[in-house]
Amino acid sequence: MDFVNRAFAQITDLFQSMTPGARITAGLLLAVLVVSLGFLFTHQGSGPDVDLFSGSPIPPSQISQIQAALAKKGLNAYEVEGNRIRIPRGQRDVYLAAVAEARALPPNFESAFDAALEGAGVFTSREDRETRMKLAKQKTLGLIISQMTGIESASVIYDTEERRSPFNRERNITATAAVKPTGSEQLSESQVTAVRSLVAGAIAGLRPNEVTVSDLNSGAAWYGNQESGGTAFEDPYIARKRMYEQEWQAKILNALAYVPGIRVTPNVELDRERERTEHIRRIDPKTTPVRERERTTSVVREGTGSGGRPGYVPQQPNTPHQLTTSRAGGSREERDDSERESNALASGTHEERVSVGLTPRRVSVSLAIPSSYFDKIWRERNHAEEDVLQPPDPAQLEQIQTEETTKIRRLVANLLPPTDGVDDRTQLVEIMTFQGFTPEELQAPTYSEQALTWLAGHWSTLGMLLVAAFSLVILRSMILAGPVEKQSAGSLHRAGDTPDEADREAEAAVVNRLSRFNKTGRSLHDELSELVQEDPDAAANILRSWIGTSA
Repeated sequence: MDFVNRAFAQITDLFQSMTPGARITAGLLLAVLVVSLGFLFTHQGSGPDVDLFSGSPIPPSQISQIQAALAKKGLNAYEVEGNRIRIPRGQRDVYLAAVAEARALPPNFESAFDAALEGAGVFTSREDRETRMKLAKQKTLGLIISQMTGIESASVIYDTEERRSPFNRERNITATAAVKPTGSEQLSESQVTAVRSLVAGAIAGLRPNEVTVSDLNSGAAWYGNQESGGTAFEDPYIARKRMYEQEWQAKILNALAYVPGIRVTPNVELDRERERTEHIRRIDPKTTPVRERERTTSVVREGTGSGGRPGYVPQQPNTPHQLTTSRAGGSREERDDSERESNALASGTHEERVSVGLTPRRVSVSLAIPSSYFDKIWRERNHAEEDVLQPPDPAQLEQIQTEETTKIRRLVANLLPPTDGVDDRTQLVEIMTFQGFTPEELQAPTYSEQALTWLAGHWSTLGMLLVAAFSLVILRSMILAGPVEKQSAGSLHRAGDTPDEADREAEAAVVNRLSRFNKTGRSLHDELSELVQEDPDAAANILRSWIGTSA
């Protein structure tokens, strides 16, 4: 605290020793310094360096609405960078309040459904609710499509028509998606497929090939109908073929990552049958008995004796019966029957094979290797630096190329699947070399261009710093400059006098003035008044000396 008190006392003495004009000038310079520093920090802190929505992208169609909402409130300290708006730091609540008041906040996927449900009342009819939900679904689909990569905005419209008959009820659904790609780009087949799949998945009963997609940049349209098969990417063969080619391309590139600048192009031929079922039955010539049955029958028949007199007479009524006096022997018959039945089944095996179609039948690969790769290998083997213009030996370079292409061909062949009719899979690998070109290096901006660019962006800040520095220098010079003492003509030293002589003359002049107060006669008040009128600075020095002596 003692240091602070001494410093404050020195500043107070310096300020009191200044003339009124010097005091006013110092005060004005101090005020300019404070205002300049305050404006500098305020300007720097209020620059547009904060994202309004914390990094969330804004749809291009929504930026104009946000700008109109901010202009209505007089908020103009913002910058639009692509699909983001940057605002001054510390003013996000003000800007968000202005945007929310104008209902210009970027919508999310649920806002459309929330608005539809809030607008529906208790007495809302079923048709009205369905219409609200239909409009909300259309807005949500358009918003989702606009969030896809490469798409700026989108709108979806669909309609449902019901045809009723006494015995049938038919429902027909049509949908149209109007899409605007980013800038002047055009929709690709993959984007059209993605849009169709999204719209069809959100509307029940709608198939992707029934969705019409329109490109607002080029005017092209992909019409939807039930007979068409959609885009080429929706064809099962092409989609599966592209998937396998991408898979083998990534696999081969991963294996040949040590070769800089290599180009890999696989070609996959698929089995065009989607599904195949084979039934195989093999019959064994030897039969296998399943059931056997055997039956045996034995029959014995014996005949009796004579039955009496034959003829008409014995058969008449009231004819006495004559007893037979003699007995004759009868006939005898025996018969044995045997029957055997056997059931046999032919033995064998039955197989059923189900194979999935659209599988790779033949995979071939084309490789393109830059010739600079072989040149680098030659330089590494011969310890030659690249900046040395030493031409490689053609014979050695050709040998290196043959060795490397052979190794690469064998490596790639091991990654290919077996192919019917091809014993050596290296025949499916084709390698060629090409002469690479070094792109021209972009010239870096010069120091003068960088300096001008920096000044163009920070000239206001630099100007405020210069004004503040100038004010500090002027204020320091005025504080350090002591008061100029007015000396009498007798005490003025000559130009050739030394500093010691000048100091002695100044002390003598002070002693002479102090001696005036030791004489009797006039009062001290009259003497001081006369001295102040003659030399105010000398009077001040005298009073300061008295005060210092008494202390």
